[in-house]
Amino acid sequence: MPCLRANFLLLSLLLAACGEKGGETESVGGSSTTTEPPGTGSTLGESSTTDAPTTGEPAACVDPSLVEFGPAVQITLHNAGATRLFVNLQEECTRVLPIELRDADDVAVDVNRSDCEFSCETALAGNCGCPAGCGLGSVIQLEPGGTWPLQWSGQRWVEAELPAECPAEDCSPSCLAADQAPDGAYTVSARAFDTATECDTCTCEPGPEGSCELMFAFASGAEALATAALDYPAQTAVELVFE
Repeated sequence: MPCLRANFLLLSLLLAACGEKGGETESVGGSSTTTEPPGTGSTLGESSTTDAPTTGEPAACVDPSLVEFGPAVQITLHNAGATRLFVNLQEECTRVLPIELRDADDVAVDVNRSDCEFSCETALAGNCGCPAGCGLGSVIQLEPGGTWPLQWSGQRWVEAELPAECPAEDCSPSCLAADQAPDGAYTVSARAFDTATECDTCTCEPGPEGSCELMFAFASGAEALATAALDYPAQTAVELVFE
């Protein structure tokens, strides 16, 4: 019986030792691992963080201008009178489309802008100073019966306001954006004069259309006005006749 009791005691001690080892945490390479039920715990390679949404450049700090316009309108200047006429192609320091456009409410539509009226693109980029000065521009010389072709793309300039933090340091938030002229009835006009001044040789050799561009000159003197109606965009050609 003492031998049986000793064997039973030894077996009890072995079983107790195995139970304690099953509850231990194994340490491998300085890190501990434990057994977890399937479907729990972290997965290798899985990130514990979520990428923050990317806002990028503020959407408001962009040029609101359109880049496509149309349809274009072909405009022909026609001198139907008996004397030579001249039409200015420059206002202040800016080459212009030498027409005026007014809508059905007789409100002027800006098809040109001066060098001191800055586009929103310029306001965002900088360099908004006015030019200190400029030389003479050029004029169209229209012989009696002569014509000169022009094209209006359908673009107009409209006032826009950028957020205060957007313009460059030397620019204002107020700027001009290129926009599509809306459909509707318009009046198109052009002004011509009977004299070219401030030029050395105040004439040029007309081409087959009875017209030419005279450089470094200014048109002045007696004024002639040509006007025509335009139904846009149904009508894409108009003639302005100087009587």
